[in-house]
Amino acid sequence: MKIQSTGLILVIGALTMLSGCADQNKEGLVPTSFCHLPGWDNDRHAEVVPALAHTCSVIEKKPDSAKMITRADGKGFASDWKPVCKKFKETRFESHKDVKDFCEAHLTPYQMSLTSGTSGTFTGYYIPILKGSRKRYGPYQTPLYKMPGKGLSRKLPRSKIVGGAFKGKGLEIMWVTDPIDAFFVQIEGTGKVLMDTGEELRINYTGQNGYPYFPIGKAMVERGLLEKGNVTMQSIKKWLKEHPKQAESIMSLNQSYVFFDVKPWNGDVVGSHNVPLTPHRSLAVDRSYISLGTPLWLAADHPHPDKPALQQLMVAQDTGGAIKGAIRGDYYWGIGDQAADHAGRMNSKGELYLLLPK
Repeated sequence: MKIQSTGLILVIGALTMLSGCADQNKEGLVPTSFCHLPGWDNDRHAEVVPALAHTCSVIEKKPDSAKMITRADGKGFASDWKPVCKKFKETRFESHKDVKDFCEAHLTPYQMSLTSGTSGTFTGYYIPILKGSRKRYGPYQTPLYKMPGKGLSRKLPRSKIVGGAFKGKGLEIMWVTDPIDAFFVQIEGTGKVLMDTGEELRINYTGQNGYPYFPIGKAMVERGLLEKGNVTMQSIKKWLKEHPKQAESIMSLNQSYVFFDVKPWNGDVVGSHNVPLTPHRSLAVDRSYISLGTPLWLAADHPHPDKPALQQLMVAQDTGGAIKGAIRGDYYWGIGDQAADHAGRMNSKGELYLLLPK
């Protein structure tokens, strides 16, 4: 989902590659060196190979003239990446060092920098697991809808949609057991559903109702429902489940509503780049500033303060309605309870570097 610029001014003109590791007080995409990347030597670089392989398969099919940000002035084309992808496919990677050496030989790191500094916010996402049915009965009472077709407007607020505006219109793809889980799967954009028939299905974002995303945690703090320092997915869910009569009015403070399609579950989770996401190596970004498929270096705090910092090679492979700004990202943790725990707690400060073709 493309979102509006927040004022990043890209550095225009030729920028000279830095020879050392000194910080630069410039705004935009500032060239640096690999020794400047926090933790560069310590990553398990080879873990990013599947993500890079998926990305190159997409870039190779693009017209040479397709626009991609490959330079410090914010311009560039898919053709700039194709020689790198060709070399990547021809190279046999047998160790983390092989991948590290490949990056250093073919890519140049650029740090994202704003007038406010080089620090941004990084959140996390995961794939929730829901219980569903194609029929409404018993505990299966909350519908998930497909995108309305011709003759039906999708531009209705969430409160009207959950109030029954689409009831009987043939838009229901399934019913799930928990309205709070249904709310959060709309934030995540993708979910795995365990059906009452024994099927395993995947629901994917296909569009939304045109209303902007609103973080309900902020409003809950303002209303005294949550403490300012304790706003996580876990704390929000806990409050909503403990206050079922008030839950929907709080959730509908966010009038955004997401529509889904449904497919068989095959183990893959596909992001906006139309490739399977790789846990711990795929990042959702604002494509106004970063082209999908771009290798990135993330240096951010771990959501659990007792864990080592997240300093690792990633690939821009997804987007999100709440991912706005240049130094902003959503870290894909994967599927399951541990992924949910990390994603729900993640609100980390960090820095972001783009690795662009030499």
